[in-house]
Amino acid sequence: PGDLDTFLFTLGGADANENAIRIARAVTGRHKILSRYRSYHGATAGALQLTGDPRRWPGEPGPSGFIKVLDPKPYRFRFAEDPEAITGAHLRYLEDVIEAEGPEQIAAFVMETVTGINGAEPPPTTDYLRRLKTMLERYGILLILDEVLCGAGRTGRFLAAEHEGVVPDLVTLAKGITGGYAPLGVVGMSRRLADHFTASPYPGGLTYNSHPLCLAAAEITLKILEEDGLIDRAEELGKQLTAGLRRLKERHPSVATTRCRGLLGMIDLCRDSKGTPIAPFNGTHPVMDRFKACLLEKGVYTAVRWSHVMITPPLVISEEQLETALAVFDEALKITDEMHP
Repeated sequence: PGDLDTFLFTLGGADANENAIRIARAVTGRHKILSRYRSYHGATAGALQLTGDPRRWPGEPGPSGFIKVLDPKPYRFRFAEDPEAITGAHLRYLEDVIEAEGPEQIAAFVMETVTGINGAEPPPTTDYLRRLKTMLERYGILLILDEVLCGAGRTGRFLAAEHEGVVPDLVTLAKGITGGYAPLGVVGMSRRLADHFTASPYPGGLTYNSHPLCLAAAEITLKILEEDGLIDRAEELGKQLTAGLRRLKERHPSVATTRCRGLLGMIDLCRDSKGTPIAPFNGTHPVMDRFKACLLEKGVYTAVRWSHVMITPPLVISEEQLETALAVFDEALKITDEMHP
């Protein structure tokens, strides 16, 4: 979308994010990178320091210049309550961080448009990304959107940012861009940024970047996404999934909250009426282990982490298969309901 017309092809999401960081630093001449705590951007050295969640901890200390900020989570952000207030409060907070870190030293702000296993969180309001980009532009800071998980049609648009009508300065893609059949990552950028490297070549790249086999897989995947209408289908099936998740919340006291955008959904499980998560932050709980085992026993494989249950079915799933999976969740949630009196 927009002016994203120049692409660097890598081998996966982590090195796509690594290269996006390097491009931002080269173009701006600045070093610092802002990112969010509830994030995962990859397991290579730079991408891991970009990451906010605890998978970063064993890799510390790592490369310098990475600054973390809190996320605008509607039910966790403590500076405001309702989504509109959260958007305003979070942007003011972020601007305070920028001023404290020195805007002339910050190259980019990096975020997952919709977070992955850290909550499947979309922006709190439809104008959040637009207002964020406007603020960053005032300081000459680039916006990098990580769409490695949420991109390539999963949310009902090719890029999740299209829901908000925002075009980032750089975007990263991987995973679904080849349907998982070959390793490929993509960094998309505008010609304005790419032209920076006309006189000064970009000092990056690996032996197997732009590998013909991987590009062929991407070409066919994009063709099928378009010809079979899978992106529009993700939006339609997302309505079915959203309705199904709402039914689960109504039926089960252990379901604290649910979220869904297209075929990217999340269930948060709680142990009491206050919404206390079953498992502690970065921890496990026997009840969550039993819940996951029940899903597997009944044929549903999905990511279960802490008290989060991620729901990311393939874009080719049928309506009947989706209902079958929701019925399995309905059964498994009886296990977590046992914690409620």
